[in-house]
Amino acid sequence: MNAVQRFIRSKVLLLTAAILIAAMCLSVLVQSQSQAALNRTVDENSRGLYDVLVQAKAPAGALLQPEIANGTGGISFEQLESIKKLSGTSVAAPISLVSRVTQNLEAPRLDAMDYLGYNAGLAGTATADQAAGATAPDKWPAAESVLSDESKKYRLTASAVSSDGVSEQTLFKSTAEGTLGKAKLVEEQAAGGSSIRIAAPEGETGIKFPAPAGGSEHNLFNLSVSLPLAPEVTESVVAVDPAAERALLGSAGDFLAPLEKAPPADARNAGAIGRYFEGLFTTGIGLDQLEEGPDFLGVKLKYWAPLMTQYQQAKRNGQLTADSQAIPLIVRSGTSLDLKYNVKIEEIDESGKVVKDVGTVSRSLDKDYLPFVSKDPFVLSWPGSTDHSSLLGATGNFNQGLYTPATWSTDFAAAPKYTDGEEAANGAVDKTAVPGEWVTINRLPEKSANGTPVDQTQREPVDERSYRENLATGEKTAAPLAMVYGTFDPAAVAEAAGDVNKLPLGGYDPTPFTLVKDAEGKDVPATELEPSLSATGLASQSAGAITDYYGLAAARGYTDNADVIDAVRVRAKAPGSWKEAQPEVEKLAAEIRDMGLEATIVAGSAREDASIFVPGYSKDDAGKESALGTVQQSWVRQNAAEAVTGSLSGTNVTLLFLTLCGAALLTGASTVSYIRKRRSEAGTLRAMGWTQRRIRNWVLEEFGVGAVLLAVAGLVLSLVSWSLATALVCVAVLLLYIGAAFFAAQQLRHRDVIDQEPQHDERLIPVDSPLTFANRQLGTNKFNTLALAVAVGVFGAAVGGLIALLIDIPRAAGASALSGLAAASVALPSILLALAGVVVGLVLTLVTGRFELNAKRQYLSILEAMGWNPDMLRQVRLFENALVGTVALPLGVLGALGIGLLLAPYAALWAGVAGLVAVLCWIPIATKVVQ
Repeated sequence: MNAVQRFIRSKVLLLTAAILIAAMCLSVLVQSQSQAALNRTVDENSRGLYDVLVQAKAPAGALLQPEIANGTGGISFEQLESIKKLSGTSVAAPISLVSRVTQNLEAPRLDAMDYLGYNAGLAGTATADQAAGATAPDKWPAAESVLSDESKKYRLTASAVSSDGVSEQTLFKSTAEGTLGKAKLVEEQAAGGSSIRIAAPEGETGIKFPAPAGGSEHNLFNLSVSLPLAPEVTESVVAVDPAAERALLGSAGDFLAPLEKAPPADARNAGAIGRYFEGLFTTGIGLDQLEEGPDFLGVKLKYWAPLMTQYQQAKRNGQLTADSQAIPLIVRSGTSLDLKYNVKIEEIDESGKVVKDVGTVSRSLDKDYLPFVSKDPFVLSWPGSTDHSSLLGATGNFNQGLYTPATWSTDFAAAPKYTDGEEAANGAVDKTAVPGEWVTINRLPEKSANGTPVDQTQREPVDERSYRENLATGEKTAAPLAMVYGTFDPAAVAEAAGDVNKLPLGGYDPTPFTLVKDAEGKDVPATELEPSLSATGLASQSAGAITDYYGLAAARGYTDNADVIDAVRVRAKAPGSWKEAQPEVEKLAAEIRDMGLEATIVAGSAREDASIFVPGYSKDDAGKESALGTVQQSWVRQNAAEAVTGSLSGTNVTLLFLTLCGAALLTGASTVSYIRKRRSEAGTLRAMGWTQRRIRNWVLEEFGVGAVLLAVAGLVLSLVSWSLATALVCVAVLLLYIGAAFFAAQQLRHRDVIDQEPQHDERLIPVDSPLTFANRQLGTNKFNTLALAVAVGVFGAAVGGLIALLIDIPRAAGASALSGLAAASVALPSILLALAGVVVGLVLTLVTGRFELNAKRQYLSILEAMGWNPDMLRQVRLFENALVGTVALPLGVLGALGIGLLLAPYAALWAGVAGLVAVLCWIPIATKVVQ
């Protein structure tokens, strides 16, 4: 017979080679699918809205802070134009932090329903044009009120509470008392006829809080009580190039379209614009303009009424000068600031004793809040009240005095600073925030609206920790005037910025902080921090408004082109994934660096949660400062795609290597054990005159057939996968198989064995139990026992290594969001690959254990004939496998530990445990299967 026929006849060689080839095909297929899933996941999530971040001075480290609009500037408009003119530039969108703006909410009030019903004299012209939404006179409901006909004494307690998401703080609590009752209509005779007026009930004193709050008054619908001023709210403002920003955001940036129509710098005089809107009352304004807003250079200014009100108040207060400029703004819709205003209402007697608890009403700043303007007055409703003001229709939409003019400042406007700490196993770096000065909030204005001094002792000022520094400014600027062109939703902007590949836009895309550990380092339920009233704290919300660069110049007092651009976000023209675009992006970044600027490549980056310890967050009455704890914020990990691809690709290849090389080693062990059985054939051939060399070549020819099959399979798999790693692993498997073949051939050296066993040798083990019999049999067949033990040990070590690699995947992937997504994409294929390795290794060890099966069955039959029962025979098999496992255990555990320390040090202990479990599990499986 030729070598091929002998290879097929041997069955064992054919079976082991077939198992090894099947393992190669399955493993390479799974590994290729895993690699494809990894590449697809990385490519789909590694290129954000822009590719290069340009700054005057880039921060050190691989983690990029999200607040890139930090007010430091450093980039000129000439450099911006040079960047735009580069051949590789598709979009170059600048952004800068402008200022922080502080303003009071309009004076809050409490409205108690005191609806007097329809009266033609008081309703005025509200029903003259019902097309504007006014209700017909015959459909007005009957009069109703929550107040009694006779005046009653009430105590109102107003308070404001703010929260940072962790703790609440009462900012003020103020109390006022007085009598209130239901108003009535009084007809009075006058020259030429009679008139109707609203009169308070007899004995009503009204309720008056301390200045600057007003008093109480009746109108057609309500009794309104003026409440203490709410705390000042501070917002940030950023500047962009509207056209470039829209190109960067796509359709998500359409909210900036009105800002593109803002007047040029020489047509923004605040006085001229204010007089234009004042003139609308002289020339008349239609109801459609009142509802939609008058047209101003092609833009419907919906919020023109607050603009005119602020202009008139600023003019009366002498704040506006001839140089004051109007600043066009797109303001944020809603707020994440947690500020709650409460009013407790109690009915009391003359002695001040509570007769009835009417209730407590509250209102928070929420989605209806708009910086610089307001959709509605800040009104709290008396319990049981109904708002009937809508009966007047569209004419009720205009409300003067919504806001006083805002105060623009550059105090505490820069981005927070951090120091680096220890680096975690997955590459994450702990950071510590650098605390700044204490900022005082909750102050009242120096004077009330009528000019009278305000008692400052009625409120205790509150200090908040600042984590920001002041910005540089130009000359002292004339007070600007806010001019709101529209609104934007920060949540929609954040969604457009992406998730895994989210890159910071710069101020108007929120990046929250989440508290995860307290000051002592103990885990706490994840709590999102709310921004501070001063907007100087660590946590900040989306910018309150967006303007253009003419607005920045007006707010910060620059007359010439200063280097005020904080960052330029550049998108390259190169299409495709981050990997495909990488050469062009690197070329573009190099050209920008030649201009003397820092260009950070963010294509291939991903967001990553940075852990930040926050010291000096609060202080007690004695001035002792306390830390907040550890918070997390999404930063940007540079080169995350390349790092994730490299580490997980390496893990994939290592899994493939362990699976196949482990199978190859087990195949070699099985082969060596099998070849030992053919020593009798070698003896016969030796007797026929064959030399030892000819006998070895005769056997190696059979192995050569298996090697050729493995080589063909490896070549095909390498070509199909087109992977160098696959080719190298297949070569390693082939070399291990060939090495096992040469070692097996060396075992065919024939030696005559003469049985000279003495009858009485003290070293003989008496057979008095299944355990001693099993020990005797294994001791008699030491080579096969050792070969099987080595196979089981290799199996345990391979299993430990595979498990360690699986456990180490999250750490190896890194700490970025892309790491988690990529790790999840390869998790199932990696598990399947590891399971394939475990199953193949188990099958090959079981095949090795069956080589002595006929001999075992013979002596088990003899034992059965000697009277051993089935339980004792099962115990013999169990003890044999247990003793083999005992010998294999050190090899399996130590081998697993060694592989773990070499490939996955952080999971080495788990590798040892997995190796131990694998060997222990092999014992009952082998006992059950090999019978």
